[in-house]
Formats: sequence, structure tokens, C-alpha cells
Amino acid sequence: MAVTNFGSLTDHFGLVSAVLVLVDSSSTPVAESVVRAENQDGDSEDEEKTGQTTAGTLADVSCTYEVQTSTVNLNTLLVGEIAANTIASGFVCTTAAGAWPRIVYTGQKNTVSVVAPSGFLNTWTVPDSITITAAKRAQLMDFAIGADCRLTGSSYGAAVDIGSTSNGVGVVTAHAVSGGVVTQTADLVRITAACSWTPTALGGWLETQQAGATEAQSSFHNTSVSAEKLIDRNAVV
Repeated sequence: MAVTNFGSLTDHFGLVSAVLVLVDSSSTPVAESVVRAENQDGDSEDEEKTGQTTAGTLADVSCTYEVQTSTVNLNTLLVGEIAANTIASGFVCTTAAGAWPRIVYTGQKNTVSVVAPSGFLNTWTVPDSITITAAKRAQLMDFAIGADCRLTGSSYGAAVDIGSTSNGVGVVTAHAVSGGVVTQTADLVRITAACSWTPTALGGWLETQQAGATEAQSSFHNTSVSAEKLIDRNAVV
């Protein structure tokens, strides 16, 4: 017997291609608030819901894509208002030993009017040229690691903030996006000497977590490191 929605996925961000294969998706309506009126006894006598939009049901959405063939350069990816009524609040690309590279996008659909600053767009482009290969292995991002340790996992992500405002009856009438930031992380294991890494010198990275050591008994030492930086809003061409 056929099952209509078996294996049915939705490409909320329009990124599916021969390289990016959609393997998971979700859509969850944004929770509404309930406002209640009380009488002199403290009992609720009336209530109304607030928090949705005039453009349909505002929903939190996500999509997970796998890089299963060829390569993808992360500088081809955008965050922000990537389509009408769709805001990508961020994505994270992860690689790990023995796993296909994955890119997880999150954001909202059925958003309403987003006004960009004069001369600019409501999108941000990843500034770093990082090629991810369709291979089940941990891959370097915009950093190098020491010769005496090994990479077991890495991630690179971009994010923006979504803001909203409502009218007098609680209906969301406008959205905004701002504050582009990118972050990268690496998971390292010590082989013959202490773990070390170096974010690309000209990349403008601020190291937020230096290499330390988890010194487990009867196990190899390991550490996680991270760095982040601001990214510029795209200008009108």
C-alpha cells in the first residue's frame, strides 16, 4: 500500500542540487501567545492569541543537506532573506571522521516585510573560500593544524539575528535581519605532541577557544578549538 508522505521532504531554502542532497527537513509553526482578561475575582473571562503574521503561518524551518558527490565551496552560500518571505538565520557545515559532510540550514518561512538599509541587501555571503569534498572524513576549514595531531571533526557556520515587530493587536507586521557572524571549530586528537591549530592569518579571525587538553585515562588526549569574526552585509550591485 502506498503511503503518501513516506520519505517526503521540503527544500525550504531552495538549495537542492546534484551536489547538495536533502536528507532531512522540518517545519514547526511559531508558538503564539495568549492574552487573557480577568474579572474582579481574578478569573479569566476572555482571551485572544497574538504572534502570527498576515502572510500566513510563521514557521521555524530547517533543512539538512549532504555533500554526496563532487565539491561545494562555502562562499556560494548565503544567510539572511534568501527568498521572498524566507529568512535563513544561519547554517552550519560539519565534517567528521567517517561521515559525509552535512550543511544544516535554519530559519523562518512566511516572514513579512524586511526593509534593507540604503545601498545594501538583506543577505550576507560567506567570505571564505572553503571547498568541501564529498568524502567521509574530517576536513580543514579556514585553518591549519599542527603536524603532531590529527583532525577528527570540524565545522563552519554563519548566522544573523531575526527581529520582528507587531501592531496593536499582536499581529507581526515587519521583520528585520542584522548582525552577520561566522564561526569555525575543530576537534583535534594528540598523536605525538600537543594539539595545535592556526586560523588563517589574513582571515580576520578572533580565536575564542585555544587548544587545551582532555586527558582521559587510558585514552588519547584531545581538544576542541574555535574562532569567529564579523561579516559584511551584501551591497547593492
